[in-house]
Amino acid sequence: MEHTKRFAGLDGLRAVFCIGIVIYHVNEPFGAAFSKWLEPVYKYGGYFGNYIFFMLSGLLTAYHYKNKIISQECSLRSFMAKRIVKIYPQYFCSNLCILILDRTIPDPKRLAATCLMISTGWFDGKAMPYNFPAWFLCILLLLYMLYYLVGKISSHFPKLYIPLCAFIMIWGMILVIGDWNVPFNYRTCGEGYLNFFLGVLLAELLLSSPVKQEILSAVNLLILLGIIISVRLSGLESMPGNGCLVFSCLCVNLVCMALYGKYLVRLLMLPPLQMIGKFSFFIYLWHIPVVRAYLMAENQFHLFDLDAARNFILYFLILTALPYFSAKVLDFLKKT
Repeated sequence: MEHTKRFAGLDGLRAVFCIGIVIYHVNEPFGAAFSKWLEPVYKYGGYFGNYIFFMLSGLLTAYHYKNKIISQECSLRSFMAKRIVKIYPQYFCSNLCILILDRTIPDPKRLAATCLMISTGWFDGKAMPYNFPAWFLCILLLLYMLYYLVGKISSHFPKLYIPLCAFIMIWGMILVIGDWNVPFNYRTCGEGYLNFFLGVLLAELLLSSPVKQEILSAVNLLILLGIIISVRLSGLESMPGNGCLVFSCLCVNLVCMALYGKYLVRLLMLPPLQMIGKFSFFIYLWHIPVVRAYLMAENQFHLFDLDAARNFILYFLILTALPYFSAKVLDFLKKT
């Protein structure tokens, strides 16, 4: 059976961390306009955002497709085609936009790897697509294929599902700490393996019997206390993986609270967060092309004669409005 439930708290959480990624990446172009208040976001927003998105991808993929893959109702072709059709058009267009804005002759090797979505994590651990935040999708494509393989093996050996997921998660942790440099086993791959399959294991909580809120609250509190004490004693930068494991633990904590925390879910269900969460994929892929175009227009034509803070606010409003109006235009075209 395919599960169709939508978790509003996760949409809101996705919005919060999508905003964090945008702030993290456009810190320098806007002169760290809000550094006084947003220093932690400027420093760690990208890490947390990518980890949350990996984790949510694993959780929702397992929640909606585990049973269909294991029961062999879903083929690899249909499973991957659905994801590629959703991801690839915007991935390709956003990279093309960067190429046009850069006005440079592309390197053939990098261009081919970008178009095939294999620039990062497959045969190179540090190469980036032209639209550099899209490296996340190159790893995600690999993770989807790996998860499907786990599901197929589990269709013949059901008891291996959780051990296989746990093994890949632990292997990802080793890659993050060891900073390996082997095809399909780079640090960037490790970040994906660790957090995606953490999300897969979290999905088991949703697919199994309901979790008692009191138990979950106690576990969340223990995790938070453990992280705070560990960071306080040894410092974040000195921890294994330069704090990446701490980020993963915090992301697990936040995802659980966004699923079961009564008051946090209400906060995350605020309409602005729900709207940004709904269009977070668009915002994630297009925030670099839009900032490039925005700053180019500002530098050449002085269209927005504003200080750095106001420029950032206007840019962010444009960025979040674009997918909304694009969706409206597409709906209008479909009707006509």
